[in-house]
Amino acid sequence: MAILIKRYANRKLYNTESSRYITLKGISELVREGHDICVIDNETGEEITPIVLSQILVDDQRENRGERVSGTLLTELIQRGGDALYSLVRRGVGDVETNLNEMRDNVRRWIRTPADGGARFDTSEITQTVHSAVERVLRVADLPTRGDLEALNKNLERLASALESFEARLAAVEGPRDRGV
Repeated sequence: MAILIKRYANRKLYNTESSRYITLKGISELVREGHDICVIDNETGEEITPIVLSQILVDDQRENRGERVSGTLLTELIQRGGDALYSLVRRGVGDVETNLNEMRDNVRRWIRTPADGGARFDTSEITQTVHSAVERVLRVADLPTRGDLEALNKNLERLASALESFEARLAAVEGPRDRGV
């Protein structure tokens, strides 16, 4: 469950879990520790979590805390919003795949040219072992695997199809109503 933080009119931030005021730096520490947060403007009830996280990012960059965020990533985030993150993850998975393919090719070359009469190995077993190892690393790093991305794409396609179907049914229902039936 996300930690609820309220921002009051005087711009003070209040952590409802600890019943204490909290600074942006304190929120940054919570996020770095892996806590989910939800920041609400107390007057309007509007969720302002992205705004507060953006402020934290600016402060961190200004004070050189943590990792520097590349200008390219920030530019993509501004230009494309959330799609930039998806694109970045896909590009990262593609880079990993490229590296794995290079490693696989190198291993195959080594296996196919056995030095000193070495035995020939089963490349499919090595390939499966490497893929399994990479999948475990991606899971430990909490990064999506190719299977995760494929499942996400299937879910998005299913959702798009359901939305199109819903829109068609809605248009059919509203059509007679518009004609005064």
